[in-house]
Amino acid sequence: MRGRWGIALAMLVGCGGSTASPGGDAGGADAGGGVESGFDAPIVTFDSGLPGADAQPDVVTVTKPFDGTTGQMCTTDSDCQAPGGPGNTLCSPTVFTPETYYPTAVCILPTCSPVSDTTVHYCDGPDDPSSPGICVPQTTGGICLPKCTFDKMGSPAIGCIGKDVCDVYTSDTSGGVGYCWGGCTQDGDCPTGQHCQTDQGLCMEGVVPPTKAFGVACTQADSNAGACNCLYGGTAMTGYCSDFCIVGGAPTCPAGSVCDGLEYRQYGYTLSNPGLAGYCSVGCSAGDAGPACPPNSSCTNVFAAGPDCVP
Repeated sequence: MRGRWGIALAMLVGCGGSTASPGGDAGGADAGGGVESGFDAPIVTFDSGLPGADAQPDVVTVTKPFDGTTGQMCTTDSDCQAPGGPGNTLCSPTVFTPETYYPTAVCILPTCSPVSDTTVHYCDGPDDPSSPGICVPQTTGGICLPKCTFDKMGSPAIGCIGKDVCDVYTSDTSGGVGYCWGGCTQDGDCPTGQHCQTDQGLCMEGVVPPTKAFGVACTQADSNAGACNCLYGGTAMTGYCSDFCIVGGAPTCPAGSVCDGLEYRQYGYTLSNPGLAGYCSVGCSAGDAGPACPPNSSCTNVFAAGPDCVP
């Protein structure tokens, strides 16, 4: 399933993602030299005026291949640049200007090297779960967004700060991994001067009302064009127009629909995790005929929030 997250990430290049001048991904797989600890050897400068036997270091500079600050709250870029780090991590309003996208500003590593849509590549640190970000593919390359996680017991998702929410990236029997992205449901959730694009949950300088109504047929192209937040899937990338919602949050979905965070039942997710970003999907009764659901969808019990109509 794809929709708001696919759209918005595709928008980054056109909406300020290319205005920053970041360095490359500093994840373990890309850092070079196989640095496991995250630190290079210290660079030590000695005072040449002292005898060699008594020399003491005047300056010790410890260099790191990454900042390791992705996901931390920030107000300026300097909040994201750790001592001894490369200084590549920036505050989200800088990365996405003139938009902020996030209700609560966070540190972002603007570039990284994704592996695939289904393989998690960790970033702003070693390529393993100890790192604070995951590399989410864009139209070209990737962007390192704050990491979040969720379990199979229906516990709240963890890892996002303030009013930011966790989008599902992948889930399996061992647990789920996501990335923090957006989370507004009203203008008051956004920073001063920003407005909430409520169908996508993103804080933006100016909002654009969807041109297609909830429940009508749509495609991936409609998502990319902003016609609606299309819940699409399958090889044809078709589905129906949906809205952003927050699992366990204030009800914002149209009557007769549920907030689906897309946790797969087959991996043991039977309870929806509060704090996940979701789609407003039309509710149904298992076994309903196709016409009971919107175009390009059918009634299934695939996800924890089901049964509901999904592509």
